[in-house]
Amino acid sequence: MKIDQIIGQRIEKGRRRRGLHQGQLGVEVGRSESWVGQVERGVIPLDSVSMAERLSQVLGMTVNHILAFDVRYPNAPVVAQSGRSQAASPPLSRALAPDAESYDTVLRRTFTLGSLAGLTAAFASMSPDAQAQTSRPSTVDQTLVDELRAIGASYRRSYKSFPASSLVPVAHHQIQLVSSLRPKDQPTHLRIPLLAHMAEMAALAAILLSIDLGDQEQAEAYSDLGYQVAKEIQSPELCALLLGGRAFGASYGGDPGGGLDYALAAVDAAERGASARMRAWTHAVASEMHASTNDEHGFRSSLEESRTVLSGPMDDERWGGIAWFDESKASAYEGSDLLRLGKYEEALPSLDQAIDNLGPEMLRHRCTAHIARAEAHAGAGHVDAACQDGHAALDLVAKIQHRETLRRVSELQRRLRTSKTSAARRLGEHLIDTRSALAAAGSVA
Repeated sequence: MKIDQIIGQRIEKGRRRRGLHQGQLGVEVGRSESWVGQVERGVIPLDSVSMAERLSQVLGMTVNHILAFDVRYPNAPVVAQSGRSQAASPPLSRALAPDAESYDTVLRRTFTLGSLAGLTAAFASMSPDAQAQTSRPSTVDQTLVDELRAIGASYRRSYKSFPASSLVPVAHHQIQLVSSLRPKDQPTHLRIPLLAHMAEMAALAAILLSIDLGDQEQAEAYSDLGYQVAKEIQSPELCALLLGGRAFGASYGGDPGGGLDYALAAVDAAERGASARMRAWTHAVASEMHASTNDEHGFRSSLEESRTVLSGPMDDERWGGIAWFDESKASAYEGSDLLRLGKYEEALPSLDQAIDNLGPEMLRHRCTAHIARAEAHAGAGHVDAACQDGHAALDLVAKIQHRETLRRVSELQRRLRTSKTSAARRLGEHLIDTRSALAAAGSVA
């Protein structure tokens, strides 16, 4: 049975249990009665996380059940949820059956053995002979393309607060879905947005796999796919996004010089016609890469350029990045860059400002800001304050499974334990508890 039909049946059962007719459910979630009927029959897909959340609240069902994660990924543990938003819920089950596979194992099997073949199919869907490979091209209309683009925007926004293990599978599913629609068979006005959606989902998967899950090999495969698609459709926005993501992968992988090369290429790509917010973001990425190579002048000039762009007019309808970039994020970049340069006291006001201004839903960004401020406090000799921010970072790691932050907290605690303070000991205990919980859920190698 098609996955869309399974999802539709589950929504219909949930609606009937609540005693609602299709029109009433439509009113509750802000859609038409016709839309509800088409979703329940599996005629149109439901892949939007935000819409699944709305339905889960109305129907008293989990998002994972609605989106049929148990069918898509039968060996993967599911996210426990009961009437709350997924961002506020514990990210994974804390107690798996002893013989259950870890989610990391599932990801590696599914996305290394199966999904790389799926990426090959995605390449094939763009090839000139794609028409010859299928006798009947899939039917695509503007409504479907618009729905997919809305879904993509929802998933990219979800990066702010959703765990990587929830988002990587759905991003990959979207790539497969676009591939099945044979973009090369479609007219230009539909082919380009379809491929843009594919590139955005590839970028999302690449960043999650690289920074959150620490799997550079898989991340590079998705990044390569996304960049090829971005070049295929000549999108400065997506080329800049993919190159900026590669900068982080190279730098965090131990090649800061390569990271700077990618960041400067991202700046150049953005200058060829990307949105203003994307241009601002690429300059901020360049500032971090300059700081990582100990180039203070490069860091300050790049960050100044980023803020100059942010202060001007925005064209946000063109934004194709992941999550968001604004002045609060620029402050976070500034504090982290100063930290990399060893300017601990100077970094603290910028990180204070970032944490004060980052929205409560921006869990990932708050997580990295807290660990950066913890490291700055430690460098400045403020042990208790460093531990306090370390605790805040670990609380967020437990929700979003940000492996890079977990690694940094581990290094911080090893430094602070020489102080032999009770605060450092408590941070060590919290670290062990967090690692144990995530390991039980298969989120830590």
